[in-house]
Amino acid sequence: MAPPHPSLRPFVREYVGGSEWTREPLVRRELPTEIAPVIFSFGAPFRVFDAADPARFVDRGSFATGPFDRFVLVGSTGSYSCVQVNFTILGARLFLGVPLRGLANHVVPLDEVLGIAGRRLVEDLGNIDDWAARFDRLDREIMTRLGTASLPPSLSWAVQQLIRRHGQLAISTLAETTGWSHRHLVKQFTDQIGLTPKVLARVLRFGRAADRLAHVSGGHLADIAADCGYYDQAHFTRDFRTFAGVTPTELLASRLPNRGGFVA
Repeated sequence: MAPPHPSLRPFVREYVGGSEWTREPLVRRELPTEIAPVIFSFGAPFRVFDAADPARFVDRGSFATGPFDRFVLVGSTGSYSCVQVNFTILGARLFLGVPLRGLANHVVPLDEVLGIAGRRLVEDLGNIDDWAARFDRLDREIMTRLGTASLPPSLSWAVQQLIRRHGQLAISTLAETTGWSHRHLVKQFTDQIGLTPKVLARVLRFGRAADRLAHVSGGHLADIAADCGYYDQAHFTRDFRTFAGVTPTELLASRLPNRGGFVA
């Protein structure tokens, strides 16, 4: 795990690289958060299950995602090696260079979005043996792509404000400050970011609570709920059922060791 270049911090949270060998396939419950990961794979593909019908699935090698407002079940099909770039949703929009409306709640092959440039980048990263050098290569590529990308400044500002406040910001305040009507604000978010501002705010609030649940030892669920802006336990539990498919207690019980996420 490594941080990106300091200039990329508003757009990339971290790089995660590694390999995993398991005797049996491991399926993780991936939760919707502020992160839209892009995977550069050098090994066996990942298996993405339909949460409503786990008998249905697709296998993906290198892939991109848009924002999610639901959980996803992702498993391994064998030993794998990959680099995962944890973009913020805004960073993913700028890096991928396409509106995220068509990518919301989807995991798509990377070359469907980036074309031959995506295939070449996967090959470049696969031919580098040193992790630090791989991360440097990603720094350069992301800087180049972000340097030619653009969004309306008011939209970028509004998304960044929601992220900084973990979703605890009135949508009316965003509309008033940007000078946009509520309807235009919603359209811009839906088209370019892939979620309405209200749904994104809920995802950000939930994501912060889920992160606390994943990484904090001890502490009461009620304290986590209050710290993350939930007015009562009922709303806290409701969001977990909506976004994670389980209660906070059930999710906590599924936590993997060493910050390995949540087993499905």
